[in-house]
Amino acid sequence: MWYESLKNKRLWSIFNSLCEIPRESGNEEGIRSYLLKWAEEHGLEAFSDEIGNVIMRAPATSGYEDYPSIALQGHMDMVCVKSEDSDHDFEKDPLDVYVENGRVRARGTSLGGDNGIAIAMALDIFSDPLSEHGPLEGIFTVSEETGLNGAFALQEKDIQSRRMVNLDSEEEGVFYIGCAGGIDVVAKKKVHFEEGKGEALEITVSGLSGGHSGGEIHKGRGNALKIMGRLLNRIPGYRIASISGGSRRNVIPSLSKAVITVKNPEIARSVASALLGELKGEYKATDPDLSIEIAPATLPERVVTREDSKAIGDLLFCSPTGVRSMSQDIKGVVETSDNMAIVSLEEGEASVIYSIRSSVESAKLDLSYEISALAENMGFSATTGDGYPSWQPNPDSEFTHQVRDAYKKIIGKDPVITAIHAGLECGIINKRVPGMDSISLGPNLYDVHSVSESIDIESSERVALFVKEMLKELK
Repeated sequence: MWYESLKNKRLWSIFNSLCEIPRESGNEEGIRSYLLKWAEEHGLEAFSDEIGNVIMRAPATSGYEDYPSIALQGHMDMVCVKSEDSDHDFEKDPLDVYVENGRVRARGTSLGGDNGIAIAMALDIFSDPLSEHGPLEGIFTVSEETGLNGAFALQEKDIQSRRMVNLDSEEEGVFYIGCAGGIDVVAKKKVHFEEGKGEALEITVSGLSGGHSGGEIHKGRGNALKIMGRLLNRIPGYRIASISGGSRRNVIPSLSKAVITVKNPEIARSVASALLGELKGEYKATDPDLSIEIAPATLPERVVTREDSKAIGDLLFCSPTGVRSMSQDIKGVVETSDNMAIVSLEEGEASVIYSIRSSVESAKLDLSYEISALAENMGFSATTGDGYPSWQPNPDSEFTHQVRDAYKKIIGKDPVITAIHAGLECGIINKRVPGMDSISLGPNLYDVHSVSESIDIESSERVALFVKEMLKELK
């Protein structure tokens, strides 16, 4: 087995078990059953609530009975993406996990380190006969990646702890005490069709790095939908037969495809070549494998009219995406951003979905209004979701001070205390469970929500050990 030579075999054995269970958002029955059975086998209390969250409890070990209860929290689901040449079926296939250069990876797919490593760390602590701690809870939520549904459904009566360590962060030694809130905008347009004429071309924008739209939006990576819009804007008289791109609201799109018709395919190839040259310069550091391919396609019987095709292309071209503003309160932290996440054309309707994040509520709403106005001016209807709240930092929290002091005592240096632009469940859980105080931490994860996702092995083992030792200090 790939983890046999690793130091903390129990941790990685548990993680491997999680990787064998399909657990895309909305398909958490397998992982839920695993957790409940695991708890039973280890003599622990566990139950599932109405939405499918799992709450697990371990009693205090000898000498720690008077310590306050601490919750270790993470989510069960993962973002499922795969390479173009992968035949992996996320509904039934286990991940093909391997170790390379000190990191755990999965062949051809995302790894689910976000947030499988949190569950593995918690179960490692619960099952370690040498661990010492006060009362412990595990709060394992569903559908975090598609709307934080599990966190929104938690009930105060089901949670005993009022201190929570969220293990859904991705940078060792960086502790988060606040995060951005979010809201989605969905732009839709009924389109009209006409007979397909001219020559058909299939356009593929690929090779982009993608990644998490919260944790990696500040890296300036290319967005495949935006690039498709830039290309279409330069091609005269195109009609769209099909267009798609993006996989999840919280994933920066790394792939987009379209079939179009044109009168002169050589002009399309020429402008694509010129644009690729420009983009190679713009994204040489972030997306060195960026590719634009144009290939002949079968002439479709019908295509979207020129007017409606231009509306779709222009919306992709004109839509803002990426960082809007940086925080004025915490240096180096993104305040407001949006991710133009998914484009589709199905059953006569074009759809573009945007995910907006901000730590400032008014800025979040203002950007949603701006995108809605842009879409409506191009003939689309625009609707916004309910969104989720930001998590306001409290640097004076006693719990934060205890965790910080424990880190300095155990690791020998101060952690970085800051906020994150990505959405975390802490803000929601804090509101669902009055009196809850939270902090978020985790090991080094890289390129989450992409086929390049990896977990740093040594970092994970250090963080797992720190959490285990930290529990002795949280009096």
